[in-house]
Amino acid sequence: MKKIIISTLLLLALLGCVSTPQKKVVQKPKVVEVFEILDEKFYIDIDDTTVKFLFKAKKGDLVNFFIGESKDSLVEVKSGVAAGLRGIKVDGLKPGTTYFYQIESVRGTQSIKSDVLSFTKIDRTNNWSRAEWAKTAIFYEVFVRSFNDSNGDGIGDFKGLENKIPYLKELGVNALWLMPVLDSPSYHGYDVKNYYEVEPDYGTKEDFTSLLKSAHENGIKIIMDLVVNHSSTENPWFQDAAKSVDSPYRDYYDWADSTDRLTANGPFGGKMWHKKNGYNYNAIFWSGMPDLNLRNVTVRTEIKNIAAYWLDPNNDGDFTDGVDGYRLDAALHIDSKDKEVSHNWWQEFNTYVKDVNPEAFLVGENWTSTNSMAAFFADLDSSFNFSFASNMLDMARGRKVDLLSNLNGIHRAYSKHNNNYIDSTFLTNHDQTRVGSELNGDITKINFAASILLTLPGTPFIYYGEELGMLGRKPDDNLREPFDWYTSATGEGMTSMEVGGFYNPSKYTKADDGISYQEESGVEGSTLEFYKKLIAIRKEFPQMSFDKNYEKVDLIDGAYSYNINCGTKNLLIVHNYSKEDKSLNISEDGIELLSNKELLLGDNLTIPALTTVIVQTE
Repeated sequence: MKKIIISTLLLLALLGCVSTPQKKVVQKPKVVEVFEILDEKFYIDIDDTTVKFLFKAKKGDLVNFFIGESKDSLVEVKSGVAAGLRGIKVDGLKPGTTYFYQIESVRGTQSIKSDVLSFTKIDRTNNWSRAEWAKTAIFYEVFVRSFNDSNGDGIGDFKGLENKIPYLKELGVNALWLMPVLDSPSYHGYDVKNYYEVEPDYGTKEDFTSLLKSAHENGIKIIMDLVVNHSSTENPWFQDAAKSVDSPYRDYYDWADSTDRLTANGPFGGKMWHKKNGYNYNAIFWSGMPDLNLRNVTVRTEIKNIAAYWLDPNNDGDFTDGVDGYRLDAALHIDSKDKEVSHNWWQEFNTYVKDVNPEAFLVGENWTSTNSMAAFFADLDSSFNFSFASNMLDMARGRKVDLLSNLNGIHRAYSKHNNNYIDSTFLTNHDQTRVGSELNGDITKINFAASILLTLPGTPFIYYGEELGMLGRKPDDNLREPFDWYTSATGEGMTSMEVGGFYNPSKYTKADDGISYQEESGVEGSTLEFYKKLIAIRKEFPQMSFDKNYEKVDLIDGAYSYNINCGTKNLLIVHNYSKEDKSLNISEDGIELLSNKELLLGDNLTIPALTTVIVQTE
């Protein structure tokens, strides 16, 4: 950082004679202005020929920018620019070339220059193709700590999850999203202490590798949560950065400077600046999660190295021992000051990841409006469809919703950025009230919600325990309670909230409540068996993943209907969202897939209130 301090002394003149007692002359303090260039070494690649330099200059100062292929050949390419805090873009650059640059800031007759800095222009900044397998996948979100315990300590672990692969195959899912599994001081893992080590509570790297290999052998892909918006304060990077402004890790994080307003609130309305050793750092979620600085190319390189490591730990091109992609936590919040930094970082990251494994799948958590979320489809394979989740739950409550029209509107927004989008749909997740509680434990409505999710286009994500109708409301711990394997809520493999760092005790995992694998397995009409049927149908007809195969039809008042073109077969979906039974007149021979009931031309099929039928015809 280049800085000049300019002092201006305002001279006071005494006019005339003053009688005794003499009036005391008070000298005004010096006015001190800081003339500086900040963050001159930060930049982000915009495209193959353009770089945005992310330095800051004082408001009103004018900037001249010099660049060249050697220190001795700098050419002025920008002159008299009022850059302020926005930085500037320079185009016409050649990929693979190392450049040198210098920034000059001018104020009146005064000027200040940065050191001569250098960078190498990367190419193929947004060159990736979607992971095709994910388009027809059915995902299952797992909180390892609460799923299955293999060693009796009450904490779910990798071996416990591996032991339950037969259950996952029984359910029918073919992909897993693992909530954070890297070394962390918290129970949830969203503050990473060491990006190259797994959470010790869950086992060893060897245990994790065994899980990955077993899953792959059984046709199950695994993506894991990657948290790069922030780290833990216990991460050695932050520990060292907080010690000194001269730490090599100082710029791994965002420290307040003279341009920042320390009283400003973060995106969630809370405090965003927190003090450590006399300096303020940015942490929008809470003080224990300092935001990483993705404006810094060294940080970006570090994150890409981390991603490559878990995709292919041995760097041998064999991905059976690596993850199949990432769920990107807080993808929306990478840079709250400059959206281009967020978007262009993810484009750079996606291109890099696909170079390691072309089939790696990246899905972002972008919890925002439809149009803002849609913009991330230019950067990533997919984004979670937060906008549509409430539509499905509304119909499950018995409200009229034009599902396809609403979904098509969302997809049109996606298409403005990428026609080859993958829409990641879901009902609720680990941060939200569970579906069972949203629908007040009503099994009919819970099953109805499942039938809506699993008969619409997109890549559906099921939150663990959703298939049992598990309940849960905030605080967050109680959204992530033990998966209930037994009628008694106790037994081999059951996890416990009394260990593992939870802040609150279990509230919803109870004995004899009808919500457990043991109580529902093989029981006709149970939520578990209903999920199995829906998943089996969706796997039989992969055409259900593609919205181009859907056509809305108006058949019955109080019911919502659509046809799905599945090649030589057609599926008619009818959701009766009313409080009354409805009757469907069958127009050709077929079969109702959820009940396996054969249907003949002219039959009347009764559709009970808040239920779905799936009629297959040739």
